Amino acid sequence: MRRRVVALLLVLLPRADSAALLRRRPRPLAAPALLLRLRGGQEPAPASQKPPGSPPTTTADVHASADTPPSPSPGLLARLLNSAPVAHFRSAPPITRSWVTVSVLLTVLASQRLVDLRSIAFAEREVVRRGEWWRTLLNFFYMGEQPLSVFYWLQIYHLWECMRILELVKYAWEPGQFVRMIVSNIASLLLLKQLSPSLMFLGTPLVMVFMYVYAREYESSITNFLGFFQIRTGWLPFAQMVQDGVQTGDMMPNLLGLLAGHFYFYTNEVAPRMLLPSRPPTLAQFVAAMDKAAPPGSTPSEGEEELEAAAEGGEEEGEGGEEDELGRELGGAIAAGERGSPLGG
Repeated sequence: MRRRVVALLLVLLPRADSAALLRRRPRPLAAPALLLRLRGGQEPAPASQKPPGSPPTTTADVHASADTPPSPSPGLLARLLNSAPVAHFRSAPPITRSWVTVSVLLTVLASQRLVDLRSIAFAEREVVRRGEWWRTLLNFFYMGEQPLSVFYWLQIYHLWECMRILELVKYAWEPGQFVRMIVSNIASLLLLKQLSPSLMFLGTPLVMVFMYVYAREYESSITNFLGFFQIRTGWLPFAQMVQDGVQTGDMMPNLLGLLAGHFYFYTNEVAPRMLLPSRPPTLAQFVAAMDKAAPPGSTPSEGEEELEAAAEGGEEEGEGGEEDELGRELGGAIAAGERGSPLGG
């Protein structure tokens, strides 16, 4: 039975030359245009669309183009690195980029409970007795433990913009002065913290310092606040203080940053431009200067009374001298008339 079935199949199936099948080479098929686009490749242009003067397309050219693998499209990581936010981040100056990166990273780690906030909070006793010096620096990077909060990212945005503009414009040729500004304000905030002993993190006051220096430097320009309001840059620190007061009910951190920023800006920007005496005046010089600057209608001092009396005496003497001269001229005219005019008859 089996032999009959095999014989029937051999009769029904067409006979093929096995040697011819082995010698035959399969023709490669061109990939569809849609598949090439998805893979990032380009569809070969037909012969009718070739520029004039080019050689005609042959079968070998078609086979070669079909055998050439399509150019690989950029991966997800490459597209992410070339995106606009990443490009904007990479174009920022180094100090600003590093500071904001550490701040965001510390917030994410604290929100996931990977960093104990008690180990980075500033405490004088822990620093002095146990020598935990890192507390004096790490607490300035902490901005909160809610990375999904809108107000947190607004604070990071203000920190980013103010630091970036100051480092790129004001301290473009003096990065050492920018570092000096940061260190001096950190020292000022560590001293001003004694006014609020319960304040354990000084990141928010330091943001206010950068914002105040930026606002005083460009106070006449217009800035966007919260994406809805156009205000003068000089009012930006006070608007931020009101926002934090409404949000948290505590304006003390912003007030400390405002004091530290004003002290730095006055001592480094305002005072050097003022014409101040080389040494402080004595008490008598100070009183005399205050008397000279007294408003009209105030009681004159003894020195002013003497000056006024001398001026009045000089005016009276001047009037008396004019009267004497006029009398002498009249007396001479009368005497000449009595003797007779040389021109009269």
